[in-house]
Amino acid sequence: MRTSIGILGLGTYLPPTIRTNDWWPEEVVERWHGRMAHRATRAEPAIEGLTNGARLTLAAMAEYANDPFRGSVERRVMSEAMTVSEMEAIAAREAIERAGLRPGDIDAILTQTPVPDFLMVNSATITHRLLELPRRCLAIGTEAACNGFALHSTIAEGLIASGRARNVLSVHSSAITRVHGPSEPHSAWWGDGAAAAVFGPVSDGKGLLASVHNADGNQCDALVLGVGPEKKWWEEGAITTHSINREATRNMLFGMVDRGGVAIRDALAEAKLTTSDVSFLATHQSTPWLTRTAAKEAGLSHVNTIVTFPYLANMNSVNLPFILAAGEKEGMIRDGSVVVTFSGGLGETWSSLVLRWGR
Repeated sequence: MRTSIGILGLGTYLPPTIRTNDWWPEEVVERWHGRMAHRATRAEPAIEGLTNGARLTLAAMAEYANDPFRGSVERRVMSEAMTVSEMEAIAAREAIERAGLRPGDIDAILTQTPVPDFLMVNSATITHRLLELPRRCLAIGTEAACNGFALHSTIAEGLIASGRARNVLSVHSSAITRVHGPSEPHSAWWGDGAAAAVFGPVSDGKGLLASVHNADGNQCDALVLGVGPEKKWWEEGAITTHSINREATRNMLFGMVDRGGVAIRDALAEAKLTTSDVSFLATHQSTPWLTRTAAKEAGLSHVNTIVTFPYLANMNSVNLPFILAAGEKEGMIRDGSVVVTFSGGLGETWSSLVLRWGR
């Protein structure tokens, strides 16, 4: 008999420091404006055969064409004294408590962060130590980029269904502000924070009903952490985010909404549900417009959702569990609610989950 697996508890953490747009010097913002104006007046080849998703993307981007902050107003910034693992542990403790469990009940921990405390170290073990989890515990630090939560959910499902674990802790953090210089335009589009979820057995008909995962390595160099387009990440220089392949970046951006629509429809079909059954949509927060455009493309414009990008910016894989936690706290997600997610990660992967909320 198949074991039903769902979310038992969620936890979040946001650093207290709020960085507003006036933190950036006026001359820096003016320089960003100049770059945007140059791009707007530069001749571009005509784009033919646009998909509906690409058209929605272009229209949404046009709304922020004159905003160098791309719709972000605030973002959280962790202190220099705080470690990434400390953020993760705070969110994880709340998730464990809300699940009605103790640290000793956790059989596996999965962590995901783009900027860990150390390189060449299984970062899950550090958070494992802070939480005082059992020694007999599977600990894995993953490299799943912004799609970490969806991929963790399937790993957790497999571990629990196979009997290798009963309760799996999935922890996500974003410390991306530590690698962004203030002169870089994208430094305004990211924020810090953490979120966690405990997966475990739930009653029949609840929990994960479907999951659809996709991968395409052709866009692997669209956006990376490194020294620069002409250098390897281990060469001399400060590490930050940049695009190696502009065409891959463009393809990823303009294909995102279409991929989201297909993944969501596929996941609903796998769950044997329709758009009318859905109560809540949670999506990645790489832009302020992704949620509404993906919802429109997937036929889910009527459902409840939460958009966090304007006041938290992009928090990588933290986005999805954070929105689920917020939806539950706001009463938008209740026992029996059908929840659909869409997320994507650099590399490139993209996924959609369908869950029936509750235990």
